[in-house]
Amino acid sequence: MKNNLDIFKTLISEEKSGWLEKAKYRQENQDWLDISFSIAIKILSVLRTNKKKEIFPKNQKELAEVLDCSPQYVSKLLKGTEKLNIETISKIQKALNIKIIDLGLNKTKIEIVAQSESIFNKNQSSTRDYKKFDNVINCNFRTTKNHYQSNEYSNVVNG
Repeated sequence: MKNNLDIFKTLISEEKSGWLEKAKYRQENQDWLDISFSIAIKILSVLRTNKKKEIFPKNQKELAEVLDCSPQYVSKLLKGTEKLNIETISKIQKALNIKIIDLGLNKTKIEIVAQSESIFNKNQSSTRDYKKFDNVINCNFRTTKNHYQSNEYSNVVNG
């Protein structure tokens, strides 16, 4: 007859789970993971609404068709752990008719707005603020005196 210790030892795996490395990764990349997660929540919310209203795209497969990618990639996006580039964000905005990145009228402020369930307030630096209140995350990137304004930049580029 086996005692409890012998039974416990049979249940233990010799392979390491990697939980510590995963926890360190999440901690080091918390800023962009929070934004990616918020975008994923917004996408899921829109897909749910589209499904209720019978609007295309209403599921992950249809979204994959519109984004011209695999359903597996859409699944990664919806986990909220995928690094999103500007092109992907723009495609998502167009496909779902939503705003994730909004350029201000004067082009000196870029605001990323995505719905989320968690609340935090984190000021990173004087030029980049991440704030999440009332289930909305706002990421503001402001230009400073050292950067060209949009009309100054076009003058420099165009000669």
